[in-house]
Amino acid sequence: MGSNEGRERIQPDPGAALPLRLVPGVGEYRDADGVLRSYVDPGATLARAPTARRAVNAFVRERAKDLGTGRTEIREVAADEGGATLNVVYQQFHQDLPVLGAGVRVAADTGRAAVVQVANTMEIDVSEAPDAWEDRGPDVAGKAALDPFREGYDSAAIVRDELVYLRDTSRPALPDADRATATLALLELGRRRPDGRLHLVHDLVVETTGPFEHFRVVVDAVAGELLWTENAGRYVTSTLKVFLPDPVTESDTTFDSTTKNVDLVGLLHDAQAEVAPAGPDGKFHLDGDWCRCLDWDAPAFPQPEPSTATFAFTNYPDDKTFLSANVYFWIDTFARYLRDLGNTALNDRMTKVEVDPQGTAGAGLSEWIGSTTPPRIRFDMTGVPGGADLGVIVHEYTHGVVQWLRTGLTGSLEYEHSVCDAMAGIYRDRFNPKGHRRTETFPFDNNAKDVPNSVRRLDLPQRFDDAGFDGYAADLRTSMLASALWQCYLGIGGANSDAGVREAAADQMITTLLEILLLVPADTADSKQNAVQLAERCIAADTALTGGVYTKVMDEAFVRQGLWARRPVDLFIADSPADTGILPSTDPFWTSPDIWVRNKDLSAGDDPEAGHQEPIEKQPNYLYVRVHNRGTVQAEADRFKVETWRCDPGTGMIWPDHFKSISKETIHEVIPPGGSVRVGPFPWTPTIADHECLIAVVSGADDPAVTDTLRTLHKSVSHHVLVKYDNNVGQRNVYPRKSVPGGRSKMTIRLRGGPAATTDSWELDATAMPEATRISIRTLSSLVNAASLSDVQVTEPGDVRCTLEMRGGTTAVVDGFPLAANAEVLADLTIDFSHDAVNLRNYDFVATQVQDNQVAGRITIEITAVKESEDLFFGNPRTHEVHITSCPFWDQLGPASKVPYFTLEDALARRYNGCAYCLPDANTG
Repeated sequence: MGSNEGRERIQPDPGAALPLRLVPGVGEYRDADGVLRSYVDPGATLARAPTARRAVNAFVRERAKDLGTGRTEIREVAADEGGATLNVVYQQFHQDLPVLGAGVRVAADTGRAAVVQVANTMEIDVSEAPDAWEDRGPDVAGKAALDPFREGYDSAAIVRDELVYLRDTSRPALPDADRATATLALLELGRRRPDGRLHLVHDLVVETTGPFEHFRVVVDAVAGELLWTENAGRYVTSTLKVFLPDPVTESDTTFDSTTKNVDLVGLLHDAQAEVAPAGPDGKFHLDGDWCRCLDWDAPAFPQPEPSTATFAFTNYPDDKTFLSANVYFWIDTFARYLRDLGNTALNDRMTKVEVDPQGTAGAGLSEWIGSTTPPRIRFDMTGVPGGADLGVIVHEYTHGVVQWLRTGLTGSLEYEHSVCDAMAGIYRDRFNPKGHRRTETFPFDNNAKDVPNSVRRLDLPQRFDDAGFDGYAADLRTSMLASALWQCYLGIGGANSDAGVREAAADQMITTLLEILLLVPADTADSKQNAVQLAERCIAADTALTGGVYTKVMDEAFVRQGLWARRPVDLFIADSPADTGILPSTDPFWTSPDIWVRNKDLSAGDDPEAGHQEPIEKQPNYLYVRVHNRGTVQAEADRFKVETWRCDPGTGMIWPDHFKSISKETIHEVIPPGGSVRVGPFPWTPTIADHECLIAVVSGADDPAVTDTLRTLHKSVSHHVLVKYDNNVGQRNVYPRKSVPGGRSKMTIRLRGGPAATTDSWELDATAMPEATRISIRTLSSLVNAASLSDVQVTEPGDVRCTLEMRGGTTAVVDGFPLAANAEVLADLTIDFSHDAVNLRNYDFVATQVQDNQVAGRITIEITAVKESEDLFFGNPRTHEVHITSCPFWDQLGPASKVPYFTLEDALARRYNGCAYCLPDANTG
């Protein structure tokens, strides 16, 4: 696996010799000749070194024989670093000429300093290749390349000519019909069945005018014959006043190319964007750091040149000048947004683009042309113009992002449109607060009247394992993968009703898409396998970026789309009584029935299945965990471990900073599919009076928990993401309390700050409590004074601490208070329980902390109403004596002095002393 060069090798245990199965295809794959073609270890568990660069160097050096690079020449041609990935590309050369598509691409996780992906496309046997001296020269190749453009174009010229070797195995796909800049007949010229041989070729770019286009033309250098021609641009087939984001999305109305200005003018919005200063003529232009609008494509349409920096054109669609402002604003805005995400490789390579917002009037095709300097985008004018739809604009620009990030790879990415469509849909969702047409990729451009393309969506039900997959058209296949990527976005927060949560999820998913592009290798011939590779890289990217927080949710999305089967062993700890292991967990996800406490040990005759008991401080308690298997094969004995953890009760906990391990146990039993086992006991002695937050994690190489990958990064995260996004993790954060109607319960909980300073809210949900219940909260005055209050009042102000009060049946909100990094604020709660409570009914009080619009944790105080009975025992918290109802002093005890217990033993264990009058045998003086 290459030298570890002294770096720690961290593995889950047991199964320490195996890579973490974060995707189905982990491990090494060799071809029939024994050449190592693929290496997949997204958990970064094996090929580690002190730095990512040294990990790459060691792998390439020490595995040269396996890779087949020892007998051939390779040169490093690119080394790009994204948010968390170093991607190094080695190009193969023969006789000092590059072999297109041949080489080794190595990706390393920079945080873990380990190789995570290797794709090897080396040509091991090049003995059949023609010698470089057999090239007939650029004149012969140039004539063959230009001949197809003698008719139908005003001019044609060669703007790039590279002499390379190329394995002739496939031909670029042909469009379904003539394009505005290229007929089918032109693109079919010279095509013959690929012969599979290694050819010496001239790889040229031909630039035409009348109409303008860039073509890639490949000519056999020895025979001087045309092999094929293809468009060098990237297409989307679809059919300062700007649309926000487009008329159909904003209004949820069916608009099309016949819609009049009177219907659209109300959907034009004021926007601001930076443009260059006025020129010597005093005119302003739509020209800035990342975009320049100019008329370079037929038909002619002069770009606006106002004498003031105002581009507020309101007479669309009668005057298409509006498209210039709309296109410029969204390209400039999207480019700046991408740069703020901090992908180093993208920021280093991103360049200004020249855009013709009123481009070709032919077939409905907008196009990215990346072979020009600077690159260009043309937007079509057929039906609804492409420049009127944010989805089309972002899609086209994303083709450029793909080009900038896939340095060193030749040819197009087969599922490039999947990334472009998903990027457009996720970004547009930020500007769609009402959720209209969320899964329509191009709502305005691809309307029902003009271009009703029913498959350009993000919610397709078709699967990659469908029997008819091989017959699916390219648009359908790419939209299927885009649908899976959209499901990933929904799973990590895009489905949340809170706009802030959705925005954070969009930022995270778009950051992941950028990282994916650094990891995706050159395409293979198998189109399903290409989609699987991209999905695998999505999980690898998340592992590098977040420590794998969202990998299980992404895996679930890819399973649903049929990219691979559910993992054979899929263990889970239920997050609530209704949980079946689905991801992400739904609320409540902090009430696991599979984690429970008993106050006595098995050796004392206790029944572990008798239910959860409130822990007793300062004496041994015994924790149990139930683990289920929703997989298709049994989990073998001794291959998984369960580790349990505790934390002082509260919200906003950070993993692992605020948690302490209780202990770890190996599962010695087989867990059959659909079965479960009880693990434990885990003995521990609580040291605080209040209930503790308990977490249990089950993990092994066959089904690793997110804590395994987080551990290798030494990364801290909000604890709730472990539970919500990984079914291997369960949490019990519930105060079980008993109270007589009219009684009083007291407890202390903690609000915690995050790794950095945050703006927080505290939601106190007492809707399940009887209305006559009164809840008081005593906490820091500085916190309350900085917040806005809803349905809660300050009843006792103070310089340092104050008391708030709310009533049952309501939800109070303390909103907008700051918390410093790693802060801890205590809040003392007193619940004066209503006399109207029904005997033995549970009443929940739920406290939720939100940090920067993200839920940081919840805690439930579960009060069981227990009416006075001669069979019960009642503790007096003030005197710490325990009584029964026949006590001669019973009538002198108020409801707040009666904490019910079902057994005397339970009360005595909590350090109550028997009353000298009614329980003298339990009185110790």
